[in-house]
Amino acid sequence: MRVTNSMITNSSQQHITNAKNLFLKYQTQYASQKKIQRPSDDPTVAVRALQLRTTYTQIRQYASKNVSDAMDWMDSTETALKNANTTLKNMKGYLNQGANDYLESDQRNSVLSVLQEYVSSIFEDEANTDYSGRYVFSGYRTDTSLIFPTDTDNLEYKISESFSSKAIDTIKYVTSNVGYVAGNDITDYSDQLASQDTAYRLQLSYRNCSNSAITGDNTVFNITTSYKNAAGTTVTDTLSSAVVSSDDPNAYDVDAYNKANGTNFDTIYLYDTGTVIFGAQAYSDVQMNNATIMVDYTKKEFEKSDIRPEMYFGCTSYNTSTGRTINYSAPEKQDIRYEVNFSQTAVVNTQAKDAFDPQIYRAINHIEECVQAMDELEQKMSDVDKQIANSADEDEIAALKELQSRFEAEKKLRTEVMTEAFTKGLSMVSFTQDKLNVALADLGSRYNRLELTEDKLDDQSTNTEEKLSDNEDVDLTDAYINMTQADNLYQASLSATVKILGTSLLNYI
Repeated sequence: MRVTNSMITNSSQQHITNAKNLFLKYQTQYASQKKIQRPSDDPTVAVRALQLRTTYTQIRQYASKNVSDAMDWMDSTETALKNANTTLKNMKGYLNQGANDYLESDQRNSVLSVLQEYVSSIFEDEANTDYSGRYVFSGYRTDTSLIFPTDTDNLEYKISESFSSKAIDTIKYVTSNVGYVAGNDITDYSDQLASQDTAYRLQLSYRNCSNSAITGDNTVFNITTSYKNAAGTTVTDTLSSAVVSSDDPNAYDVDAYNKANGTNFDTIYLYDTGTVIFGAQAYSDVQMNNATIMVDYTKKEFEKSDIRPEMYFGCTSYNTSTGRTINYSAPEKQDIRYEVNFSQTAVVNTQAKDAFDPQIYRAINHIEECVQAMDELEQKMSDVDKQIANSADEDEIAALKELQSRFEAEKKLRTEVMTEAFTKGLSMVSFTQDKLNVALADLGSRYNRLELTEDKLDDQSTNTEEKLSDNEDVDLTDAYINMTQADNLYQASLSATVKILGTSLLNYI
């Protein structure tokens, strides 16, 4: 075969070009520290790089965004719960004071004021807390505050509230006809009497309720009980009820109310105080059957910081301004879930109904009622003292002293009732604290799991970064050696070409 100079030249140029391309490849790898510059360099590396980068981006999204946001939400919740727990602990000291000592007027009103501020603080500052503009205890309604921000009189609610049989407590109350009447003598005042009795009371979550139905409905008040009988069948009974105010002389005595009115009611609903008084037989039946109690009632005016009913109960609202009716189902299991890992979600929220018991409000309301009754009685006693001091009539003085002795007897009874109110308040604070601690423990367990997820994501992020590096990055030592070898090959190809092309036919003539 005849080999021409052009063949040698073309072949030499091809070898030089190949050597230059190889040198450029390794020089680029060494400079960029990457195996490939374009997918066509190595499709396998390119495809794997895309997959790993997608995975890494998702992991970083979970770790730095989703998990971080979830933990911040839960941190805000935990802070609110712990602050509320501290407030409840502080309340115990004041309640203990009222339960164990007789408090003078200034003292008991000061204690009452502090307790009211504490309860307001729990719901206004803690239960109504928000995170980045989202209310953390409002379930799915994160854009709606837990409480009414202002006095509201354009909303009417029909509320359905459920209770266990244990929610009915036995309270002491005082009935009295003792009072100053001009011209009364000792005998008249001797006939006056204050007595202490007991009542079976169920407190609704609201006071100042309504004695009329909301617009578009005809139910003012309805109370039913349900339980399973020996055969396992659910039995539902509707209790008959009188709807009256607490000013009724027989408000706390169902038997006396029935006797006075010729009726046969099972319960008395005191709408102004939001209280249901059970007759002895109705109470006995509920306790014997361990029945669940369902109460439907209405409320039309809400004060600033009152809890929105839809946050705790199934209810129907009617807006008197817009004419709009909204039906709210009971807010059960309104879990807000964050996706925190591949196919893994975490519940970040705690609902107010699972942490803050509104009955703590009612316990303080009961103390307030007892304190006001005691204040009114002491004012009457003070007025009688002034009358005695200003009177010169011995018969009148004797009659007034008899009246004062009746007031003293009533004061002892009301002191016992007030002390019991403080004691019941102490029990309610303990119950509320237990409920809050359960919610806090549940939050803590979810937070701990989230921390484990965060650690796992950090490990996955590190492992993915290593895989990315193994897939894309070159070993600098290998890259340098390859570049040096390619350079040597290029230089050798140049030298060989010079020698070959330097010889022509003239050298042989």
